[in-house]
Amino acid sequence: VGEDGALNEVVAALAAIFVLAIMMALDELNPVKVLCSYASYWESITGVHVTEGRVAAAAGISLCVLAISERRALLYYVLRLFFRCTINNMFFRSVEIVGMENLPKQGPVILTGNHNNQFIDGLVLVSNCSRQISFMIAQKSWERPLVGFLARSFHCFPVARPQDSAFRGAGCVTSDGKGRLTGDGTRFTEQVKAGAMVELEGQTFKVKEIVSDTELLVDARVGPTTVDDIGVSYKVHPKVDQSAMYNNVYGGLRKGRCLGIFPEGGSHDRTDLLPLKAGVAVIALDAYTKYHMTVPIVPVGLNYFSGHRFGGRVVVEFGPPIVVPEQVYIQNETDRKGAVEALLQLIATGMRGVIVPTPDYHTLQMIYMARRLYVPDGLKLSAEQTMDLNRRFAVAIRRILRACHTTGDSSPRPGSNSPGGSEKLQLSEEDYCFIDEFKAEMEDYMATLKRLGLRDHQVRQIGWWGISDLVGRCFYLMMTVCLACLPQLLFNLPVAFIATRLATTEQQKSLRASTVKLAARDVVMSYKVIYVLILVPCLYVFYGSLILLFCDWSPTTTVLVLAMCPLSAFLGMKASEQGVRAYADIVPLFKRLLPGPRAEQDALPARRAALQKKLNQAVKRFGPLLGDLYQRKSVDWLKEMGWFTYAAASASAAEGHAAPPPIMPVDQSDVAPNGVGDEDRGAVKRSTASSTEGKEVVE
Repeated sequence: VGEDGALNEVVAALAAIFVLAIMMALDELNPVKVLCSYASYWESITGVHVTEGRVAAAAGISLCVLAISERRALLYYVLRLFFRCTINNMFFRSVEIVGMENLPKQGPVILTGNHNNQFIDGLVLVSNCSRQISFMIAQKSWERPLVGFLARSFHCFPVARPQDSAFRGAGCVTSDGKGRLTGDGTRFTEQVKAGAMVELEGQTFKVKEIVSDTELLVDARVGPTTVDDIGVSYKVHPKVDQSAMYNNVYGGLRKGRCLGIFPEGGSHDRTDLLPLKAGVAVIALDAYTKYHMTVPIVPVGLNYFSGHRFGGRVVVEFGPPIVVPEQVYIQNETDRKGAVEALLQLIATGMRGVIVPTPDYHTLQMIYMARRLYVPDGLKLSAEQTMDLNRRFAVAIRRILRACHTTGDSSPRPGSNSPGGSEKLQLSEEDYCFIDEFKAEMEDYMATLKRLGLRDHQVRQIGWWGISDLVGRCFYLMMTVCLACLPQLLFNLPVAFIATRLATTEQQKSLRASTVKLAARDVVMSYKVIYVLILVPCLYVFYGSLILLFCDWSPTTTVLVLAMCPLSAFLGMKASEQGVRAYADIVPLFKRLLPGPRAEQDALPARRAALQKKLNQAVKRFGPLLGDLYQRKSVDWLKEMGWFTYAAASASAAEGHAAPPPIMPVDQSDVAPNGVGDEDRGAVKRSTASSTEGKEVVE
């Protein structure tokens, strides 16, 4: 019984099951048998003979009719339950949800998520969200057999993307650097239409006007594209009529549905957001203009840890709903492009508030290490606290490093003059030396851990390691191998091997076709899951055929054996996971038998303690300069990530020849309350001490 006197849901469900079992076991309480016994008295009058079999047949027919009439909803919930079980327990080690209370329980809403794991992103959200989500999915994916079936089952909307129908244009083009493209052997009037996109050296430009077959104008400055007057090839992205798609989306929102969008336009494996596409802003603005609907936008962060491998972790974080500011609606009436850009900036800021944005993977790993060192030994942070602390370090490190990379004297650095940084970072030469020295020590410590096969949480245990630990780990490894050997060899390893090889092939293909992917890790897990879903039924059909051909078993025995196969495979997989962890513990123990590695291991606890001390000194030294990141227990991430978004846009402008977007002032009345507390200096320190027991979180 809960504190409010309500019966626990689990207890109530168990009680209902026990009561039902009692009623089914006793004829005197079985409702069907009681009904049939009373019906026998009226048999002479009505002439109808009611038996248990006829009641079961009538109920079965009614159940079939009900299932057929509600087949779409039934299929949705069956698939949702299937993927919730497989994704949360098999494909990933754990899926943690943070901030689900930020998602409105009813009414139209738009979910905007980062797109770092292709099809897996949508499946993770659909299977773990409290509301039904209708995602917008590329028409190219909609037409694929398995993916298309799942998309239709989950009530998705197909979207025809221009890049999916892109083709190489005839001839070559040169640029005058001012938005005019001149062609040689081109057929612009035949192949290009006004409003289409032209892709040139990895960048796309919207076509404003077709002057002739050999000349056209684009809406942005194009950098020089010639070397010794030799033109370059180009691609044409045709203009696509999206009116039908938008009508379907607005129809769903008017019915109060939840719309899911990945506004980056495609998946990638970068550590920050790609520039957002305009579609989400257009939908939100037109929903208000055409249908008078104010649709909140809820940013969702999908944070993966080893997300391209089986057994990784996922933290899904729902941010505070963003309500479109009134001034953006007013601006949309006269300056649609400016309103769309302003809203996109606000959405990007909200999305960065639910992920850990960094310029590269190396910096991300340094942030995780800094968080591990900063958390006092013996504490276990919740997923929400862990993500909050990661973001604090991410923004703080980015601002400090940005200040360090500027040249000149110790005058105020530009890092915090941008929105979100109310304090000016004034760093001395001594500060620069301290930062460079600490960064070098941190990188050396991380490299030493990798070389010795150690993880940070193991360093504190080195002083207690002995030969008994090695013997115990070896014994535990042998036990897991014995338990997992047969199920792994029969069920898991063949499927995993084939799926991994095929997924690697798709990864290489995706990497060659993309200009934004680093290693195309974002497609690996998706294709592994797709091939597993195809190969596992084939494997069971193969084993079933062997049983029917070579075993003289009864049908009941055959069905029971085949039904036990998934359970055996699952238990074997879990046992093998424990074996992998035991092996990871054994490697440094074996290395400890050698004099050289043993000396390095013995020196690590002192090095870690020195790094912890220096990190705490750095927090005390630079924390007061970082404003709310250091002073408040709850950070307004729309404010802090507003600076980050501006910095990212400025960097993109420097590379892409486009001006950074204007800064949109954020009014707290436009954002759902997120529990920002009173000012509390040193709250970063206290936020990590809210839990009093457990082990350090290990990514």
